[in-house]
Amino acid sequence: MKIANQRSIFLFIVTTIIVLAVKLASAQNDAPPNFLLLIGDDMAVETLNCYGVGGDTAHTPNIDRLCEEGVRFDRFWAQPVCSPTRATLLTGQFGFRNGVGTPAGTPTNIDWVVPEANAAYPDLGGGGPGAGAANRRGEVGGEGQRRPNAGNRQANQGGRSGRPGLRPDAWTMLQALKLDEDASYSTAAVGKWHLANDENGALGHPNRVGFDYYSGGLKAAVENYYGWSKVVDGADPVGKTGYATTDIIDDGIAWLNDRGDEPWFLWVAFNAPHTPIQLPPAELLKSEASLALKADGSNGDLHDYYNTMIEAMDTEIGRLLENIGDEVLANTHVIFMGDNGTPGNVAKAPFDRARAKGTVYQGGVNVPLIVKGPGFERGSNTELANSVDMFATILELAGSNASSTLPEGVVIDSVSMVPILSGGSSLRDFNYADHFGATRNGNSDERAIRTERYKLVRDFGNDTEELFDLVEDPYETQNLLDASLTEEAIQSHEDLKARLAELVVPD
Repeated sequence: MKIANQRSIFLFIVTTIIVLAVKLASAQNDAPPNFLLLIGDDMAVETLNCYGVGGDTAHTPNIDRLCEEGVRFDRFWAQPVCSPTRATLLTGQFGFRNGVGTPAGTPTNIDWVVPEANAAYPDLGGGGPGAGAANRRGEVGGEGQRRPNAGNRQANQGGRSGRPGLRPDAWTMLQALKLDEDASYSTAAVGKWHLANDENGALGHPNRVGFDYYSGGLKAAVENYYGWSKVVDGADPVGKTGYATTDIIDDGIAWLNDRGDEPWFLWVAFNAPHTPIQLPPAELLKSEASLALKADGSNGDLHDYYNTMIEAMDTEIGRLLENIGDEVLANTHVIFMGDNGTPGNVAKAPFDRARAKGTVYQGGVNVPLIVKGPGFERGSNTELANSVDMFATILELAGSNASSTLPEGVVIDSVSMVPILSGGSSLRDFNYADHFGATRNGNSDERAIRTERYKLVRDFGNDTEELFDLVEDPYETQNLLDASLTEEAIQSHEDLKARLAELVVPD
C-alpha cells in the first residue's frame, strides 16, 4: 500500500509538471513575438560567407549561424544608399512616394560634441561622415554621389541642406504597432539614424516617429569609431569615447534588461562597416588574419580592415544574442540585413567600383537579408523581396492589421514576406529601387525595376536605359539593348517600361 501511494504521488507530480509545462509553452506561444532588427551599414551580398558570392569575406560565425538556422533571401533589394532604405523600412513606401531618394541632411545649429579619439587607431578609409561611397566612375567621395545629370526632376526634397529627411507627417511602422493595444510593444532604436533634419524634429526625430527610446548618432557616420557625437532621446549631443559598435550593443542590452515580460521591438543600426575604416579592438577579433593586422594599415589593404569591422560587428551580435538568451529568442524574430551595397573602394568581385553603393545595379541594391524566427522554414530562397516589405512583414507577424491603421490617403507599397518565411512563394512580382535628388556631384534620377528574369535600369537625368538578363547575366555585364533582342526580351522590355511608368515617371 505504501509503495502504491508513493507511485500515485510520483505520477501526480509528473502529471502536474507536464500540465504546467504545456500551459507554459502555450502561454509562450500565445505571447506576442519580439523583434530584433539588425542593420549592417554598407555591405552587399558578397561580404558574407554564407551567401557564397564573394571570395574574400569577413569572419562572421554568428551571422553564419543565423543563416544556417533561418531563411536566407538571395534576391532581396534595399535602396542604393542608407537613408532611403531606412525610410522604406519605416514607412512601407518606395522612395518616390516617401520623398527620400538620397542621404538625408543633418540638423543644423547643433553643437556636435566630438571628443578626441584614440590615436592608436587612425582612420584608414577617407574618414568622417559621408566618406567612402563611389560614383559610377569609381571615384571615392561623398555618400551616394553620382555623375551630374540634366537636373533633379523629383519633388519633395525638403530640408535646408537640400537633402531630404523623412517627412514630418510620415506614418511609420512604430506608430502602427502602438495602436495594437493587445500587444503594447515597447520600442527602441540604437545606433545610426540618418533620417532627421530641421523640419521633422531634428534631434528628437527617432522618438517622434514612434520609438520609446533612442540612443546613437544622427549623422551618416560616426566622426571616429573611438570618439563620436551621441544623442539620447533628443537631448543635446554628448561626446563619447570607446568603440562605437560596442557602445550600440551596450545600449541595446541595457534597454532589453529593463523590459521584463512585455513584448519588444529593438532596432539596432550599426555604423559598421561604414567609413571611417579603422581596426577594431583586438578583443572583438577572432580570426588570425584580423588579429595579425596593424592599426596603422601598414600590413593589409583597405578591404582587409573593412572586413575586420564586419567581424567586430558579428562578435557584438553574438554578445547581444547571448544576453537575450535561448528562452526569449524562441519567441523572437531576428532579422539581419544590409542597408545598401558595398562602397566602391572596397567592393570585390563579382561587383566592382562602377556597380557598387550609390548605384541601382546589383552591387548597389542586392544586400543580405536573413530572418530567423519561430515556425519559419530554414534555407535559402530566390523569391523577390524588398526593403519596403519589412513594414508589412513585421506588422503581420506582430498580429497588427496595418491597413486598418493607415491614415486616409496613405499608400503602402509593402508586400508581406510571411508566405516566403512559411515555405511558400512571394506575393511580389517585381522589385524596385530608386536614387534621386541632390548628391555631392550634382543630382541623380535613376530607377531600376526587375521581374524574375529581366531588369531595366532607367536614368531619367541622362535619358538612358539598360536591359539585363539576370538569369544568364546576374552581374549585369551585357546591356541587351546594345544588340538584337529576342521576342521574349522585347516583350519584357516593354512590360518593364510600362510597369515603371505606372509607378513613377518624373515630370
